[in-house]
Amino acid sequence: MSPRKKANESEQAAELEGGTATPSAATAASSRAGSFDILELNDLERGITPEDSEDVKWNYLSGALHTRKILTGVVSGIEPQENGNIFCAIDFEGIRVLIPGNEMFMDSWPEGTSPPIRYQIRLNRILGATIDFMLAGVDFVNRAAVGSRRAALVQRQARYYATERVKVGSRVACRVIGVGNNRITVEAIGVDVEIPASNLSWQWFSDVSDLYATGDLVVAKVMEIGKDEETGGYSAVLSVKAASENPDLPSLKKLVPGSNYYGVVTGVRDRVIFIRLQTGANAKTMTYRTREIPAKLDTVSFLVRSVDLEAGMAFGLVTRIIKKHSRLR
Repeated sequence: MSPRKKANESEQAAELEGGTATPSAATAASSRAGSFDILELNDLERGITPEDSEDVKWNYLSGALHTRKILTGVVSGIEPQENGNIFCAIDFEGIRVLIPGNEMFMDSWPEGTSPPIRYQIRLNRILGATIDFMLAGVDFVNRAAVGSRRAALVQRQARYYATERVKVGSRVACRVIGVGNNRITVEAIGVDVEIPASNLSWQWFSDVSDLYATGDLVVAKVMEIGKDEETGGYSAVLSVKAASENPDLPSLKKLVPGSNYYGVVTGVRDRVIFIRLQTGANAKTMTYRTREIPAKLDTVSFLVRSVDLEAGMAFGLVTRIIKKHSRLR
């Protein structure tokens, strides 16, 4: 099982730079990918620090409002209101900024109505994420600030996608803003993208939350870019797996057809059994010699019949269930 990929990131409004990677969280990710051609989020001077006085901080926010500066903070709270709306509390260097729920994404629900369940789920999953936002209002006297994440997304898209600084084939550092339903949601420099489990890792795993958490930083390759001509908004298809070479190839080459290896079932879909072999390789089969079909997290014996290096997996059959996974918790 791969360790969870964690990375600390400055919450300064980030700039995108190409070329040689700099010593940052994205650089650590780039070294895993084995290359330095990643468009990454570099740390910049923030302008204020948590130690600054309240007056200094609020003066800075007032200036950021007028210059339409993109700021970066952490979603510290999800706060339902009596009218059914939801506000996200953002921590920006110790300053509390509120963002209405319908200003958190490019798509939204009708103003004045309660958010549908799917938006409530998305908002709850974004808790703990690092996000960009722009200020919509600052009350210096009462120490209150309201912002919009959508406005920041629009500006990022205009700067990087409309100008083709991000294009098909680019590798970009992305912030994980949600984990669930066997997929993760990332923000790729202004575009929110869902990446399914099949595009997350060369190694098969039983639960996406074993590898990723909201707040992580990952490197992904841009596979497709789309534009909605009606709204002018951009979309993308990303793959974390395609951003790096398959690390299993050495292990796959060592497998001997006709031999048995043990591994753990990572999932069963449409009677197809997916297995992570202990040797460090993926295996897949629909054939088993056991009384019942092996279940997720069962330890099994797998007979290798063939190895497909291009597909990155072995094929064969399950010959025995070595240990049943306990379903009792």
